Amino acid sequence: MKNFLSINAFLWVLFQTLNAQTLESDNFNSYTIGNIGTDITASTPGQGGFYTDFAGGSNSEAQIVNVDVSHGKSLQLTGSAGSTGTKYMWKNGLGTSWAARTAGNDILKLSFKLYTGSVIGGVGRATVLIYDGTTHKTLLGAGYEYDTQRIVGIAYYTKVSTAVTGNYLFYLEPATNTYPPNTWITLNCTFNKTTGIVTWITPGGTAYSPASTHTPAAAGVDPFELDFVSVVGAGNTVAHITSFDDYMVTAVNSSTLGTKETIEEESNISVYPNPATDFINIQSASPVSKVEIFDNTGRSMNTQPDHNKIDIRNLTPGIYTISMEIKGNKFSKKFIRK
Repeated sequence: MKNFLSINAFLWVLFQTLNAQTLESDNFNSYTIGNIGTDITASTPGQGGFYTDFAGGSNSEAQIVNVDVSHGKSLQLTGSAGSTGTKYMWKNGLGTSWAARTAGNDILKLSFKLYTGSVIGGVGRATVLIYDGTTHKTLLGAGYEYDTQRIVGIAYYTKVSTAVTGNYLFYLEPATNTYPPNTWITLNCTFNKTTGIVTWITPGGTAYSPASTHTPAAAGVDPFELDFVSVVGAGNTVAHITSFDDYMVTAVNSSTLGTKETIEEESNISVYPNPATDFINIQSASPVSKVEIFDNTGRSMNTQPDHNKIDIRNLTPGIYTISMEIKGNKFSKKFIRK
């Protein structure tokens, strides 16, 4: 996917990169196609140092595959076809890297790509979760729910109405925003150790944090481990297949998370409806001078803009990126053509 950055946006990204610390990351391109694990009891690490804990499963349920040419190799998990058998996969060292981070980098940031796979329905989800070291608090995490085809976030919060504290699941977008099979999506989220607040950025670029119905409960807690997880629920009969790619965990500070004018401008941009069938509209605090739409390979699509309204009826269903030029800066948002 091409990046469309103005000079200001480029400088902001460079600034963030220089101040961020990479704690753990992988794109899986150096791995060998086939099984990634050595055993399913987490006794011996496999490729890349990954451990697999697949109760009742097999090594073939965690593999390195080529989903498509544009993404190269990725990690594929196959979930249980029954109501039990949650699968976990991780590598050691995140807690040590976090402890050695630069002073002041107290915000944990997670980003990754997820492929929704060819099989939906059933009861279950695929997620990337970051836990603490003792009580399995989920400090932050995100993923895909198979039956609703929606993206979800998971974090350690207290529900105000019941005063119950635990790992809660949050839907990050309205129920009308769904992601069909065989679709790549990108998810980003942050955990602020000082406040315990978790914020997710959806594939469309919208920020979400739990409403006043929940309050953060993990302030002061340190991360210990990142897991790729395939979980099933009661009544499930589907063996879900999901892929992950380009994941990265970084430690950053608040000054790298968006104080530039460019980022403030971007927060005033919305693309709607999303998903859309015939037309999409751009809402911006400033006039939009140029618009381009790209498919997931970075190819420019033939569209007919009419001021801030764009005809997308000639696009095939899928996820697209719309690039907009506003006040000399370029921004991009993702949308779904149903």
